[in-house]
Amino acid sequence: MLLPVATLAVALALLAPDGAPARAPDGAPGVSMKPCTVRGYSARCGTLLVPENRARPAGRKIGLRVVVVPSWRKPARPDAFTYLAGGPGAAASEMTDSVMSIWSDVNATRDILLVDQRGTGRSNPLSCSPPAEPIEKPARMRAFVRSCLRAAPGDMRLYGTRAAMDDLEAVRVALGYRQLNVYGTSYGATAAQVYLKRHPASVRTVVLDSGTAIDVSFYGRFAPNAEQALAQVAKRCAADRACSRAYPNWRGQLSALIRRWDARPVRNRKGETIDGAGLAGVIQGMLRDAGDAAEIPFLVSRTAAGNYQRLNEQVNDDGPTLQLMFWSIWCNEPWVGLGARGPWRTDFDGYTRSSIAFHRQACSYLPKRAEPASAWTSPRSRVPLLALAGSADPQDPISNLPRLKQLWPNGRAIVVPHLGHAIGQEGCLGELVTRFVARGSADGLDTRCVRKIKPPMFELP
Repeated sequence: MLLPVATLAVALALLAPDGAPARAPDGAPGVSMKPCTVRGYSARCGTLLVPENRARPAGRKIGLRVVVVPSWRKPARPDAFTYLAGGPGAAASEMTDSVMSIWSDVNATRDILLVDQRGTGRSNPLSCSPPAEPIEKPARMRAFVRSCLRAAPGDMRLYGTRAAMDDLEAVRVALGYRQLNVYGTSYGATAAQVYLKRHPASVRTVVLDSGTAIDVSFYGRFAPNAEQALAQVAKRCAADRACSRAYPNWRGQLSALIRRWDARPVRNRKGETIDGAGLAGVIQGMLRDAGDAAEIPFLVSRTAAGNYQRLNEQVNDDGPTLQLMFWSIWCNEPWVGLGARGPWRTDFDGYTRSSIAFHRQACSYLPKRAEPASAWTSPRSRVPLLALAGSADPQDPISNLPRLKQLWPNGRAIVVPHLGHAIGQEGCLGELVTRFVARGSADGLDTRCVRKIKPPMFELP
């Protein structure tokens, strides 16, 4: 769940004359790019109109927010670098500063292209206003959802990943790029695979940062992935003299707390109850970031002693997302795996089951979209691929990309010990991605610098 940017100030090379519309597919008008400043960076911005429903090209149009950070050097390479944001629900243009801070060297020779995915950012966002008060009964939930759908400026069924990746292709054609170098983080890695599958000739290179293959069930592996990530934290603590002395029993304490709180939930600082599944959810969230993961033994030890201060700081008080684009994807696309069933025999079984149950209930109130099974098989491709993964990622470890070499003969994986989810900004990985894109190949890429990437030290009493 993170990062994109676009480049197009190569006006004469890639566009029609400055400000003039370029030709777009689907009968849509072109996109006029004008100077703008995005997150402190000089860029060119525009809006491309595309059909909301490509089966009805003469019907309603929606505008896609397009941002291009032009290459420093002219002429730019004919293949732009595009970042696909995670979530689902993040808007790429809102991550311009992050993208530029990590891949500024890519921008030396290539435009950076950022497109807000339909339903997010400034691309016809579909979202509901928060309810005036908590909704607890199904009847009120149905009424709230119906009201939200009536007010939405679009049909949420049309805001899935496949439609969004056809949008990206429309932008590529409109701006005149020969191909794209596609970088996707988390859900963005899912979108990157869909783009390659639907538009294979348009992709020069692919980077999957913390990705899961599109024919692997995300929820089907959710609990075991979290368990193996936690086991790595436990092993690292046991090997660290200060950590093992300070918290000799924290792993067993966590299991006991989860069981005990499932039987008798406790109250947090707001008087809300938290059960064992909720505690496991807090731990799973902490495992995503190596810095937070290094605080887990401390948090567990304090919580087991009855001090909930650190736990309360980690509890996520945010309600469910009100973005209809998220629900369009989460409720309909098979990679999510809402049909997954345990037992997985981990401390995260209860959290996984409760998360699936919550999402299935919410999805029961929403309109459905058919997703053909053929659209969700992993692409086989000779396009150069770089897969980045943290060995302690509780969501999308490298094992979620099985048969990598078989499906991607020109692919290579870089697994960074002890890191969690979405790692592209860590250490020398940005530099390695820059080299990979420049060469158009992962062969011979010197990755020894990865050994210097170390996880944060454990928090001690």
